Amino acid sequence: MNLLLLIAFITVLICIYYQEQRDRPRVTRTTWIVVVWAVIYGSRPVTEWFGQTGGGGLSESVDEGNPIEATISILFLLVGSVVLLRRKLRWGTVLKENTAVVVFYVFWWLSILWSDYPLITFKRLFKEFGAIIMALVVLTELAPAEAIKAIFVRMSYLCIPLSVILIRYFPEWGRAYVGYDKSEVMWVGVATHKNTLGVLAMVGAVFLLWDILESWPKGTRRAPRTLLASRLITLGSCWYLLLIVNSVTSLLCAALGSVLLISLHFTGIRNRPTRLELIGCCLIAIIFTLDSLVGIKDDFLNAMGRDPTLTTRTEIWPMLMELQPNAFVGAGFNTFWAGERLRVSFEKFGGIFQAHNGYLETYLNGGWLGVSILVSVLIVAYLKIRKQLLIGAPEASIRLAVLIIAVVYNYSEASFNKIGVLWLLTIIVLMQTLPETASSRAPARVRC
Repeated sequence: MNLLLLIAFITVLICIYYQEQRDRPRVTRTTWIVVVWAVIYGSRPVTEWFGQTGGGGLSESVDEGNPIEATISILFLLVGSVVLLRRKLRWGTVLKENTAVVVFYVFWWLSILWSDYPLITFKRLFKEFGAIIMALVVLTELAPAEAIKAIFVRMSYLCIPLSVILIRYFPEWGRAYVGYDKSEVMWVGVATHKNTLGVLAMVGAVFLLWDILESWPKGTRRAPRTLLASRLITLGSCWYLLLIVNSVTSLLCAALGSVLLISLHFTGIRNRPTRLELIGCCLIAIIFTLDSLVGIKDDFLNAMGRDPTLTTRTEIWPMLMELQPNAFVGAGFNTFWAGERLRVSFEKFGGIFQAHNGYLETYLNGGWLGVSILVSVLIVAYLKIRKQLLIGAPEASIRLAVLIIAVVYNYSEASFNKIGVLWLLTIIVLMQTLPETASSRAPARVRC
Protein backbone atom coordinates (compact mmCIF):
# COMPACT_ATOMS: atom_id res chain seq x y z
CA MET A 1 0.00 0.00 0.00
CA ASN A 2 2.79 2.43 0.91
CA LEU A 3 4.60 1.63 -2.33
CA LEU A 4 1.43 2.34 -4.33
CA LEU A 5 1.16 5.72 -2.61
CA LEU A 6 4.74 6.53 -3.62
CA ILE A 7 4.06 5.48 -7.22
CA ALA A 8 0.91 7.62 -7.30
CA PHE A 9 2.87 10.62 -6.00
CA ILE A 10 5.55 10.21 -8.68
CA THR A 11 2.88 9.97 -11.38
CA VAL A 12 1.11 13.13 -10.20
CA LEU A 13 4.47 14.92 -9.87
CA ILE A 14 5.38 14.14 -13.50
CA CYS A 15 2.02 15.52 -14.66
CA ILE A 16 2.51 18.70 -12.60
CA TYR A 17 6.04 19.16 -13.94
CA TYR A 18 4.79 18.76 -17.51
CA GLN A 19 2.10 21.38 -17.00
CA GLU A 20 4.55 23.63 -15.15
CA GLN A 21 6.91 23.62 -18.13
CA ARG A 22 4.06 24.52 -20.47
CA ASP A 23 2.80 27.26 -18.17
CA ARG A 24 6.20 29.00 -18.04
CA PRO A 25 7.24 29.31 -21.71
CA ARG A 26 9.90 31.92 -20.93
CA VAL A 27 11.77 29.58 -18.57
CA THR A 28 14.21 27.34 -20.43
CA ARG A 29 14.62 23.64 -19.82
CA THR A 30 18.19 24.35 -18.71
CA THR A 31 16.84 25.46 -15.33
CA TRP A 32 16.09 21.82 -14.51
CA ILE A 33 19.84 21.47 -13.89
CA VAL A 34 19.50 23.98 -11.05
CA VAL A 35 16.35 22.22 -9.78
CA VAL A 36 18.28 18.94 -9.51
CA TRP A 37 21.17 20.78 -7.79
CA ALA A 38 18.77 22.34 -5.28
CA VAL A 39 17.08 19.01 -4.56
CA ILE A 40 20.39 17.22 -3.98
CA TYR A 41 22.05 19.88 -1.84
CA GLY A 42 18.82 20.80 -0.08
CA SER A 43 18.00 17.26 1.04
CA ARG A 44 20.68 14.67 1.74
CA PRO A 45 23.84 13.48 -0.03
CA VAL A 46 23.21 11.12 -2.94
CA THR A 47 25.27 8.35 -1.32
CA GLU A 48 23.10 8.44 1.80
CA TRP A 49 20.05 7.52 -0.27
CA PHE A 50 21.89 4.30 -1.08
CA GLY A 51 23.04 3.68 2.49
CA GLN A 52 26.67 4.73 1.99
CA THR A 53 28.59 7.02 4.32
CA GLY A 54 32.12 8.29 4.45
CA GLY A 55 34.63 6.02 6.12
CA GLY A 56 37.43 6.72 8.52
CA GLY A 57 37.44 8.70 11.72
CA LEU A 58 35.73 12.02 12.32
CA SER A 59 38.49 14.29 11.04
CA GLU A 60 39.33 12.04 8.10
CA SER A 61 35.75 11.66 6.87
CA VAL A 62 34.93 15.37 7.19
CA ASP A 63 38.24 16.74 5.92
CA GLU A 64 38.69 14.32 3.02
CA GLY A 65 35.03 14.28 2.01
CA ASN A 66 33.26 11.67 -0.09
CA PRO A 67 34.75 10.98 -3.54
CA ILE A 68 31.35 10.18 -5.05
CA GLU A 69 29.86 13.44 -3.77
CA ALA A 70 32.95 15.30 -5.02
CA THR A 71 32.43 13.78 -8.48
CA ILE A 72 28.80 14.91 -8.48
CA SER A 73 29.88 18.46 -7.56
CA ILE A 74 32.40 18.48 -10.44
CA LEU A 75 29.74 17.26 -12.88
CA PHE A 76 27.39 20.07 -11.90
CA LEU A 77 30.20 22.57 -12.26
CA LEU A 78 31.12 21.25 -15.73
CA VAL A 79 27.53 21.13 -16.98
CA GLY A 80 26.82 24.63 -15.66
CA SER A 81 30.00 25.94 -17.26
CA VAL A 82 29.00 24.48 -20.63
CA VAL A 83 25.62 26.24 -20.35
CA LEU A 84 27.34 29.56 -19.65
CA LEU A 85 29.74 29.04 -22.56
CA ARG A 86 26.83 28.41 -24.92
CA ARG A 87 25.17 31.54 -23.63
CA LYS A 88 28.39 33.46 -24.28
CA LEU A 89 28.54 34.86 -20.76
CA ARG A 90 30.53 38.08 -20.57
CA TRP A 91 32.69 37.62 -17.50
CA GLY A 92 33.77 41.24 -17.67
CA THR A 93 30.12 42.28 -17.20
CA VAL A 94 29.75 39.84 -14.31
CA LEU A 95 32.79 41.25 -12.51
CA LYS A 96 31.80 44.86 -13.17
CA GLU A 97 28.19 44.48 -12.02
CA ASN A 98 29.10 42.50 -8.88
CA THR A 99 32.16 44.26 -7.47
CA ALA A 100 31.22 43.68 -3.84
CA VAL A 101 30.69 39.94 -4.39
CA VAL A 102 33.99 39.73 -6.29
CA VAL A 103 35.85 41.33 -3.36
CA PHE A 104 34.08 38.87 -1.03
CA TYR A 105 35.35 35.86 -2.96
CA VAL A 106 38.81 37.28 -3.66
CA PHE A 107 39.24 37.52 0.11
CA TRP A 108 38.26 33.88 0.54
CA TRP A 109 40.62 32.72 -2.20
CA LEU A 110 43.43 34.68 -0.59
CA SER A 111 42.67 32.87 2.67
CA ILE A 112 44.43 29.83 1.19
CA LEU A 113 47.67 31.71 1.88
CA TRP A 114 47.19 31.81 5.66
CA SER A 115 45.09 28.69 6.16
CA ASP A 116 46.76 25.97 8.21
CA TYR A 117 44.98 23.43 5.96
CA PRO A 118 45.35 25.03 2.49
CA LEU A 119 44.32 21.93 0.55
CA ILE A 120 41.06 21.65 2.49
CA THR A 121 40.44 25.36 1.99
CA PHE A 122 41.03 25.00 -1.77
CA LYS A 123 38.70 21.99 -2.08
CA ARG A 124 35.88 23.75 -0.25
CA LEU A 125 36.32 26.90 -2.32
CA PHE A 126 36.23 24.82 -5.50
CA LYS A 127 32.94 23.25 -4.37
CA GLU A 128 31.62 26.74 -3.56
CA PHE A 129 32.35 27.76 -7.16
CA GLY A 130 29.72 25.24 -8.25
CA ALA A 131 27.04 27.22 -6.39
CA ILE A 132 28.19 30.41 -8.13
CA ILE A 133 27.91 28.69 -11.52
CA MET A 134 24.35 27.58 -10.68
CA ALA A 135 23.47 31.13 -9.66
CA LEU A 136 24.83 32.47 -12.96
CA VAL A 137 22.78 29.91 -14.90
CA VAL A 138 19.69 31.38 -13.24
CA LEU A 139 20.71 35.01 -13.66
CA THR A 140 21.47 34.60 -17.38
CA GLU A 141 17.97 33.32 -18.15
CA LEU A 142 15.81 35.33 -20.54
CA ALA A 143 13.39 35.92 -17.63
CA PRO A 144 15.46 35.65 -14.42
CA ALA A 145 12.55 36.46 -12.07
CA GLU A 146 10.37 33.75 -13.59
CA ALA A 147 13.30 31.31 -13.60
CA ILE A 148 14.01 31.86 -9.88
CA LYS A 149 10.35 31.29 -9.10
CA ALA A 150 10.09 28.16 -11.26
CA ILE A 151 13.22 26.52 -9.82
CA PHE A 152 12.27 26.71 -6.16
CA VAL A 153 8.59 25.99 -6.73
CA ARG A 154 9.53 22.84 -8.66
CA MET A 155 11.96 21.87 -5.92
CA SER A 156 9.14 22.26 -3.40
CA TYR A 157 6.73 20.11 -5.44
CA LEU A 158 9.14 17.21 -4.99
CA CYS A 159 10.74 17.70 -1.58
CA ILE A 160 7.78 18.87 0.52
CA PRO A 161 5.09 16.24 -0.25
CA LEU A 162 7.75 13.51 -0.39
CA SER A 163 8.92 14.53 3.09
CA VAL A 164 5.38 14.20 4.42
CA ILE A 165 5.06 10.76 2.80
CA LEU A 166 8.40 9.57 4.19
CA ILE A 167 7.62 10.83 7.69
CA ARG A 168 4.19 9.20 7.82
CA TYR A 169 4.61 6.01 5.78
CA PHE A 170 8.36 5.32 5.54
CA PRO A 171 9.70 6.10 9.06
CA GLU A 172 13.00 4.35 8.37
CA TRP A 173 13.68 7.16 5.88
CA GLY A 174 11.68 10.10 7.16
CA ARG A 175 12.52 9.91 10.86
CA ALA A 176 15.70 9.92 12.90
CA TYR A 177 16.19 8.95 16.51
CA VAL A 178 18.41 11.17 18.62
CA GLY A 179 19.36 11.65 22.25
CA TYR A 180 21.57 9.63 24.53
CA ASP A 181 19.25 6.62 24.41
CA LYS A 182 17.95 7.25 20.87
CA SER A 183 14.42 7.69 22.23
CA GLU A 184 13.69 11.15 20.85
CA VAL A 185 12.11 11.24 17.37
CA MET A 186 13.26 13.89 14.89
CA TRP A 187 11.30 14.44 11.68
CA VAL A 188 13.76 14.72 8.78
CA GLY A 189 11.79 13.78 5.64
CA VAL A 190 14.05 13.95 2.58
CA ALA A 191 16.77 15.66 4.63
CA THR A 192 19.16 14.42 7.31
CA HIS A 193 18.23 16.88 10.07
CA LYS A 194 15.16 18.79 11.18
CA ASN A 195 16.84 22.13 10.53
CA THR A 196 17.63 21.15 6.93
CA LEU A 197 14.03 20.08 6.41
CA GLY A 198 12.97 23.34 8.05
CA VAL A 199 14.95 25.31 5.44
CA LEU A 200 13.27 23.38 2.60
CA ALA A 201 9.83 24.07 4.08
CA MET A 202 10.70 27.73 4.71
CA VAL A 203 11.92 28.29 1.13
CA GLY A 204 8.90 26.43 -0.24
CA ALA A 205 6.47 28.46 1.86
CA VAL A 206 7.94 31.77 0.70
CA PHE A 207 8.28 30.93 -3.01
CA LEU A 208 4.91 29.23 -3.33
CA LEU A 209 3.28 32.24 -1.70
CA TRP A 210 5.14 34.55 -4.10
CA ASP A 211 4.02 32.44 -7.06
CA ILE A 212 0.40 32.47 -5.90
CA LEU A 213 0.43 36.24 -5.30
CA GLU A 214 1.99 36.91 -8.71
CA SER A 215 -0.51 34.68 -10.53
CA TRP A 216 -3.53 36.05 -8.67
CA PRO A 217 -6.05 37.70 -11.05
CA LYS A 218 -4.77 41.20 -11.83
CA GLY A 219 -5.96 41.51 -15.39
CA THR A 220 -3.32 39.02 -16.56
CA ARG A 221 -3.53 35.38 -17.58
CA ARG A 222 -4.42 33.12 -14.69
CA ALA A 223 -2.55 29.96 -13.88
CA PRO A 224 -4.38 26.69 -14.67
CA ARG A 225 -6.60 25.52 -11.81
CA THR A 226 -4.66 22.30 -11.37
CA LEU A 227 -1.41 24.23 -10.90
CA LEU A 228 -3.04 26.68 -8.50
CA ALA A 229 -4.44 23.76 -6.50
CA SER A 230 -1.00 22.10 -6.48
CA ARG A 231 0.62 25.29 -5.19
CA LEU A 232 -1.97 25.71 -2.44
CA ILE A 233 -1.68 22.07 -1.32
CA THR A 234 2.13 22.20 -1.33
CA LEU A 235 2.06 25.54 0.52
CA GLY A 236 -0.14 23.97 3.19
CA SER A 237 2.28 21.03 3.42
CA CYS A 238 5.17 23.47 3.93
CA TRP A 239 3.44 25.02 6.93
CA TYR A 240 2.49 21.58 8.25
CA LEU A 241 6.17 20.59 8.24
CA LEU A 242 7.25 23.90 9.76
CA LEU A 243 4.88 23.32 12.66
CA ILE A 244 5.91 19.72 13.38
CA VAL A 245 9.69 19.63 12.74
CA ASN A 246 10.50 21.95 15.67
CA SER A 247 12.85 24.19 13.67
CA VAL A 248 11.90 27.49 15.27
CA THR A 249 14.32 29.63 13.24
CA SER A 250 12.87 28.38 9.95
CA LEU A 251 9.32 28.84 11.22
CA LEU A 252 9.92 32.45 12.26
CA CYS A 253 11.78 33.27 9.04
CA ALA A 254 8.99 31.75 6.94
CA ALA A 255 6.45 33.88 8.79
CA LEU A 256 8.62 36.98 8.41
CA GLY A 257 9.17 36.37 4.69
CA SER A 258 5.47 35.71 4.09
CA VAL A 259 4.39 38.91 5.85
CA LEU A 260 6.99 40.86 3.90
CA LEU A 261 5.85 39.43 0.55
CA ILE A 262 2.20 40.19 1.29
CA SER A 263 3.13 43.73 2.31
CA LEU A 264 5.17 44.27 -0.85
CA HIS A 265 2.27 43.03 -2.95
CA PHE A 266 0.63 46.41 -2.29
CA THR A 267 1.92 49.13 -4.59
CA GLY A 268 1.83 51.78 -1.86
CA ILE A 269 4.51 49.90 0.09
CA ARG A 270 6.46 48.31 -2.77
CA ASN A 271 7.07 51.61 -4.54
CA ARG A 272 7.87 53.46 -1.31
CA PRO A 273 10.51 51.41 0.55
CA THR A 274 10.98 54.29 2.99
CA ARG A 275 7.66 53.32 4.58
CA LEU A 276 8.82 49.75 5.00
CA GLU A 277 12.10 50.94 6.53
CA LEU A 278 10.24 53.21 8.94
CA ILE A 279 7.93 50.40 10.02
CA GLY A 280 10.90 48.06 10.48
CA CYS A 281 12.86 50.57 12.56
CA CYS A 282 9.82 51.26 14.74
CA LEU A 283 9.21 47.56 15.36
CA ILE A 284 12.87 46.97 16.27
CA ALA A 285 12.82 49.98 18.65
CA ILE A 286 9.61 48.75 20.30
CA ILE A 287 10.96 45.23 20.73
CA PHE A 288 14.25 46.43 22.26
CA THR A 289 12.40 48.82 24.56
CA LEU A 290 9.97 46.19 25.79
CA ASP A 291 12.77 43.65 26.23
CA SER A 292 14.79 46.09 28.35
CA LEU A 293 11.74 46.92 30.47
CA VAL A 294 9.95 43.60 30.93
CA GLY A 295 12.24 41.02 29.25
CA ILE A 296 9.87 39.89 26.51
CA LYS A 297 12.64 38.02 24.65
CA ASP A 298 12.92 35.33 27.31
CA ASP A 299 9.13 34.95 27.50
CA PHE A 300 8.90 34.69 23.72
CA LEU A 301 11.64 32.05 23.55
CA ASN A 302 9.97 30.08 26.33
CA ALA A 303 6.67 30.25 24.46
CA MET A 304 8.40 28.89 21.34
CA GLY A 305 9.93 26.04 23.35
CA ARG A 306 13.43 27.53 23.51
CA ASP A 307 15.52 28.65 26.45
CA PRO A 308 17.24 32.09 26.55
CA THR A 309 20.57 30.47 25.58
CA LEU A 310 19.02 29.31 22.25
CA THR A 311 19.54 25.67 23.25
CA THR A 312 23.03 26.38 24.72
CA ARG A 313 24.18 28.21 21.56
CA THR A 314 25.05 31.46 23.35
CA GLU A 315 27.03 29.51 25.96
CA ILE A 316 29.19 27.85 23.31
CA TRP A 317 29.88 30.98 21.23
CA PRO A 318 32.50 32.53 23.60
CA MET A 319 34.32 29.19 23.87
CA LEU A 320 34.48 28.86 20.08
CA MET A 321 35.99 32.33 19.82
CA GLU A 322 38.82 31.17 22.09
CA LEU A 323 39.76 28.56 19.47
CA GLN A 324 39.99 31.25 16.76
CA PRO A 325 43.57 31.08 15.35
CA ASN A 326 43.61 34.62 13.91
CA ALA A 327 41.12 37.28 14.99
CA PHE A 328 41.86 39.48 11.98
CA VAL A 329 41.67 37.07 9.02
CA GLY A 330 40.42 33.83 10.56
CA ALA A 331 41.26 30.21 9.81
CA GLY A 332 40.50 30.27 6.07
CA PHE A 333 37.40 29.58 4.01
CA ASN A 334 35.29 26.99 5.89
CA THR A 335 38.46 25.64 7.50
CA PHE A 336 37.85 26.40 11.16
CA TRP A 337 36.11 23.03 11.44
CA ALA A 338 39.06 20.99 10.19
CA GLY A 339 41.91 18.90 11.51
CA GLU A 340 42.82 19.28 15.16
CA ARG A 341 40.24 22.05 15.80
CA LEU A 342 37.47 19.76 14.54
CA ARG A 343 38.60 16.99 16.89
CA VAL A 344 38.89 19.32 19.89
CA SER A 345 35.54 21.03 19.30
CA PHE A 346 33.82 17.70 18.67
CA GLU A 347 35.03 16.33 22.00
CA LYS A 348 34.54 19.57 23.92
CA PHE A 349 31.10 20.59 22.62
CA GLY A 350 29.43 17.26 22.05
CA GLY A 351 29.72 16.76 18.31
CA ILE A 352 28.83 20.11 16.74
CA PHE A 353 30.10 20.99 13.25
CA GLN A 354 29.04 24.64 13.03
CA ALA A 355 28.69 27.66 15.29
CA HIS A 356 24.90 27.96 14.76
CA ASN A 357 25.45 31.62 13.94
CA GLY A 358 26.39 32.71 10.42
CA TYR A 359 28.20 35.84 11.58
CA LEU A 360 30.26 33.98 14.17
CA GLU A 361 30.96 31.27 11.60
CA THR A 362 32.24 33.96 9.23
CA TYR A 363 34.39 35.39 12.04
CA LEU A 364 35.90 31.97 12.79
CA ASN A 365 36.76 31.41 9.13
CA GLY A 366 37.50 34.99 8.05
CA GLY A 367 38.11 37.02 11.19
CA TRP A 368 36.88 40.58 11.62
CA LEU A 369 37.95 41.37 8.06
CA GLY A 370 35.72 38.64 6.71
CA VAL A 371 32.76 39.80 8.80
CA SER A 372 33.27 43.39 7.64
CA ILE A 373 33.28 42.33 3.98
CA LEU A 374 30.18 40.17 4.50
CA VAL A 375 28.25 43.02 6.13
CA SER A 376 29.35 45.38 3.34
CA VAL A 377 28.12 42.93 0.69
CA LEU A 378 24.74 42.63 2.45
CA ILE A 379 24.39 46.42 2.65
CA VAL A 380 25.31 46.87 -1.03
CA ALA A 381 22.77 44.19 -1.97
CA TYR A 382 20.04 45.94 0.02
CA LEU A 383 20.76 49.31 -1.62
CA LYS A 384 20.50 47.69 -5.07
CA ILE A 385 17.25 45.94 -4.15
CA ARG A 386 15.89 49.25 -2.86
CA LYS A 387 16.50 50.80 -6.29
CA GLN A 388 14.79 47.82 -7.91
CA LEU A 389 11.73 48.36 -5.72
CA LEU A 390 11.54 51.99 -6.81
CA ILE A 391 11.58 51.12 -10.51
CA GLY A 392 9.19 48.16 -10.08
CA ALA A 393 11.55 45.30 -10.97
CA PRO A 394 9.55 42.01 -10.97
CA GLU A 395 11.95 40.13 -8.69
CA ALA A 396 12.59 42.98 -6.21
CA SER A 397 10.08 41.77 -3.61
CA ILE A 398 11.41 38.20 -3.44
CA ARG A 399 15.00 39.47 -3.41
CA LEU A 400 14.24 41.65 -0.39
CA ALA A 401 12.39 38.82 1.37
CA VAL A 402 15.28 36.37 0.84
CA LEU A 403 17.86 38.94 1.98
CA ILE A 404 15.96 39.69 5.20
CA ILE A 405 15.43 35.97 5.83
CA ALA A 406 19.15 35.27 5.36
CA VAL A 407 20.12 38.10 7.73
CA VAL A 408 17.73 36.91 10.45
CA TYR A 409 18.26 33.18 9.94
CA ASN A 410 22.00 33.46 10.48
CA TYR A 411 21.56 34.71 14.03
CA SER A 412 20.79 31.25 15.39
CA GLU A 413 21.83 29.09 12.40
CA ALA A 414 24.62 29.30 9.83
CA SER A 415 23.95 29.39 6.09
CA PHE A 416 26.57 31.87 4.86
CA ASN A 417 29.10 30.01 2.68
CA LYS A 418 27.38 26.70 3.42
CA ILE A 419 26.39 24.80 0.29
CA GLY A 420 22.61 24.49 0.33
CA VAL A 421 19.35 25.97 -0.88
CA LEU A 422 19.39 29.09 1.31
CA TRP A 423 22.98 29.94 0.37
CA LEU A 424 22.24 29.50 -3.35
CA LEU A 425 19.31 31.88 -2.93
CA THR A 426 21.53 34.32 -1.04
CA ILE A 427 24.12 34.29 -3.83
CA ILE A 428 21.40 34.95 -6.41
CA VAL A 429 20.15 37.87 -4.32
CA LEU A 430 23.65 39.31 -3.82
CA MET A 431 24.40 39.23 -7.54
CA GLN A 432 22.92 41.28 -10.37
CA THR A 433 20.93 39.89 -13.28
CA LEU A 434 22.70 40.13 -16.63
CA PRO A 435 20.05 41.39 -19.07
CA GLU A 436 22.46 42.26 -21.87
CA THR A 437 23.88 38.73 -21.78
CA ALA A 438 20.43 37.13 -21.79
CA SER A 439 19.00 39.36 -24.49
CA SER A 440 21.95 38.67 -26.78
CA ARG A 441 20.97 35.01 -27.08
CA ALA A 442 18.67 33.88 -29.82
CA PRO A 443 15.61 31.98 -28.51
CA ALA A 444 16.48 29.05 -30.75
CA ARG A 445 19.82 28.60 -29.00
CA VAL A 446 18.32 28.90 -25.51
CA ARG A 447 16.13 25.84 -25.54
CA CYS A 448 18.97 23.39 -25.84
